[in-house]
Amino acid sequence: MNTGMTPEILSIDLSDEEYLQQVAQGRDPVQEQILLINLIRAGVPPEAARQVIPVLNKLDRSPDEETLVRKVWRRVRSQ
Repeated sequence: MNTGMTPEILSIDLSDEEYLQQVAQGRDPVQEQILLINLIRAGVPPEAARQVIPVLNKLDRSPDEETLVRKVWRRVRSQ
C-alpha cells in the first residue's frame, strides 16, 4: 500500500560499539531517537528531551527525575 509519503530516514549517530553498549544496558537506541525527535517536535527543548529520555522507562525514579518528567509532559500537553 503506497500512502504517497516518503519514509523518514533515522540517524542515531552512534558507532556500532556505542549501539551495542546501549543495547547491553537494556536501552533501545532507535526508540530513544524517535522519542527525542517527537519530544522536540512537541516543543520540548533538545537538552531537556535528552535528559528525560533515560528516566522515562524507569519504574523507580528519584524526586528530581519525577520533577523533570512532569515538567516535560506539562510542556508537551501545553502545545
